Amino acid sequence: MTEPHDAIDAWFRGLGRHYLGRVRPDDPILRGGAGSAGWRLRTLGLEIVLVVDRLFPYSKPTVHLAGETERMPHVERDGKLCLRNPEVPSDPVMAVASALGEARQLLRDVAAGGERDDFEEDFGLYWAQDAAADHAAALLLPPGHGTAPAAWTGNRKMTYVFASGGEARRWWRHRNGVDPVHLRRTAAIELNALPRPDRYPESGAELWSLIEERSAEGCGILGELLRQMPKVLPLVLTGAAPSGRRHAVAVLLSHPPDLKRSTVHRKVMERDYPRGEVPASVLCSRYDLRRLRCEALNAANTRLPYAERDVLAGKRVGIIGCGALGSGVARLIVKSGVGHLVLVDPETLGWENIRRHQLGAGDVHRLKATTLAQALVRENPDIGSIKAFDTTLQAFLSSDPTALADLDLVIACTGSWAANAFLDHHLLSPRNGIPAVYGWMEAHALASHAALLMPGTSFAAGYDAAGNARMVASESRKPRPVECGALTSPFGAIDLAQAEALTSRLVLDFLRGKQTESAWRSWLVDASALADAEGSWTPMWLATRGTPDPLGGMATGPWWQA
Repeated sequence: MTEPHDAIDAWFRGLGRHYLGRVRPDDPILRGGAGSAGWRLRTLGLEIVLVVDRLFPYSKPTVHLAGETERMPHVERDGKLCLRNPEVPSDPVMAVASALGEARQLLRDVAAGGERDDFEEDFGLYWAQDAAADHAAALLLPPGHGTAPAAWTGNRKMTYVFASGGEARRWWRHRNGVDPVHLRRTAAIELNALPRPDRYPESGAELWSLIEERSAEGCGILGELLRQMPKVLPLVLTGAAPSGRRHAVAVLLSHPPDLKRSTVHRKVMERDYPRGEVPASVLCSRYDLRRLRCEALNAANTRLPYAERDVLAGKRVGIIGCGALGSGVARLIVKSGVGHLVLVDPETLGWENIRRHQLGAGDVHRLKATTLAQALVRENPDIGSIKAFDTTLQAFLSSDPTALADLDLVIACTGSWAANAFLDHHLLSPRNGIPAVYGWMEAHALASHAALLMPGTSFAAGYDAAGNARMVASESRKPRPVECGALTSPFGAIDLAQAEALTSRLVLDFLRGKQTESAWRSWLVDASALADAEGSWTPMWLATRGTPDPLGGMATGPWWQA
């Protein structure tokens, strides 16, 4: 017996008559195998078991209800209580006592009715506890989809359900490069109240009863689907918890097997009725039903920190320049929920790019804009659209002066004064006036900048005719590499990450309505990075923006007035 177990034994024995003894080593509750241990305790009229695995005290103890009990909130199907007890590797007894204390408090709250809404609030998790282990559903439905037709495709292991055939084809092309095969009809049915575990349907008859009770239109749309006599039919059930949190889950209806384990024929499903006249409720009762584990393909609905995620999904953004900075900004804003991108860049990826570009060695000698677009839609197939143009900005706008007109924002990450000046001149025209964010880095990435310019504000106002900035933050005595006329300087992926985050944050703040006026934000490196580049802060910057923090950080100020 290990030392932590000795200490826990002594602690449990101190509880007196409430302690019921150690769990037998062969008890199924000890799923951790060798090294696991358990202790039984009676509390609040219930028997509970505290279990530690072989990694304890470097893992959390768990608490389980013993024997058969009715379903309770925050209790998994196997009786495990969902607790947030702390990990206390230095004090095993404290870890055990904390877990039992939380378990007792949870059981008191459940008995008092304080957790009665948890079955609805965490509906998807409870639904999954008894769901089929060998089949899952992946759902892509917009918030509030309600009772409406849908489309599905899939195989014996996974069923994909989309809001429409168009959505299914778009997602499938983005992810797989081809159209889905065998796209079929189904539906999502909105329930006016989510069921508790004792009402989860286990048969076709129970499903019909649930829908009949809790959906005004559901039986009609389900009956229409069943009359087509599909051998397999996934069906999505949606609804809202008391807090308004949305849930979507799925069941799979299928013809039952015959004696040879093949699915029964239509004649068997319609027995006792003329062909095509079996009532939908009877037909539904003759289907087998499996409850499916579900996952949302639109992870943005639950994982993005912004309440405005649906707004972002409708935004259209152009990125001019898909190099190191532009490719990083593109990936960040797509992952943040921006739904539509236009990418413009004439260059191909070189070996010198791969340590700081979002594309890697496998894409060398490929066009940056097109290749980046292909990568982003594969990674984020629920995005609305990405269009790539492998050309210069000048050629892009010369061929179609209105090409940027329907965008909400244009982002310039070109690193080219000529391209930025051309874009600035184009956007200053009243008929082309849309907001722009310019992102750039100083030599050795000692300072990164992002400027949001509202229509009528000139980017060129911050530069002389040759593209020299009116103010820079840093200067460096370290010579630049001789390649390309010493016009570029080395910087690494970590330096670049600061510029990507700075520019992307300003973009999202504008798109979300948090930044409504022109702004200039800068990120300055720490004193160590400044010294590595033999750099210093310029007198003008120090006089205007103050002395930067030795640990690095943000600075803000107004853009230049024309």
